[in-house]
Amino acid sequence: MLIAIFFSGAIYGFSNLSSGNILEIVLPLIFVVIAAILLVKRTKSLEHPLLKLDLLKNKYFAATVLGFFLIQMISLGNAFLLPNYIQLTNNSTAMTAGLLVLPAGAVGAIMGPIGGNLLDKHGARNVTLAGVYLMISELAIFAIFSRNMSNIFIMLVYILYMGGMGMILGNVMTYALSRIDKKWVTQGNAILSTVQQFAGAVGTSVTSAIVAVSQNAFHSKAGMPTAIGTQHAFIFLLIVAIIIWALFFKYVKDKH
Repeated sequence: MLIAIFFSGAIYGFSNLSSGNILEIVLPLIFVVIAAILLVKRTKSLEHPLLKLDLLKNKYFAATVLGFFLIQMISLGNAFLLPNYIQLTNNSTAMTAGLLVLPAGAVGAIMGPIGGNLLDKHGARNVTLAGVYLMISELAIFAIFSRNMSNIFIMLVYILYMGGMGMILGNVMTYALSRIDKKWVTQGNAILSTVQQFAGAVGTSVTSAIVAVSQNAFHSKAGMPTAIGTQHAFIFLLIVAIIIWALFFKYVKDKH
């Protein structure tokens, strides 16, 4: 119940960022904080908690889980922003938007096993940082050119992100679980799975709210207002990606 309150409150609060109503933003987040405190206390009192949050005392595991959360947040933010831009700014159909992001999805899937192979050969650190550099490149390009992007440009640049993300996502999970005792791997997986679902919801909520602020300011959901909001959202995601780089640069090591 506490997990449900935590997730629901956070998503509701972030989703209302563009409303301008302080109560609709702050009040749910107060419930989030209260639920988080009670959840930590509750898990400490149970012999077999649903989520063993004590694992987050391991700084390497905690930092990698946070990085994993932020990657998922950016991914779902991207998945919202680009089809939205293609349809509202470039006046293309939903089918066109889907087809344009499809190649990047295929590249992401292909890079999964390639990334695993590179991890075995070169270790976690270099492979992970290389993937993050590709992600940062995509976000930086979109942050600069968001006000005037063609569909083909979007399709090609998005491949950079999905290539980087596909290359490291499985490796990040593997590395995170390698930093905890083997007997807690199931609990580590539970934390990562929970974080993954939550991050997707937060990423979509926050990026859509940023775009909505611009649309509300211009009283329009098409053309330039959406492009401006998309640019602001990509600047935000770029900052998040730089935080990911800092986390992985410090905490992802090839040896224990």
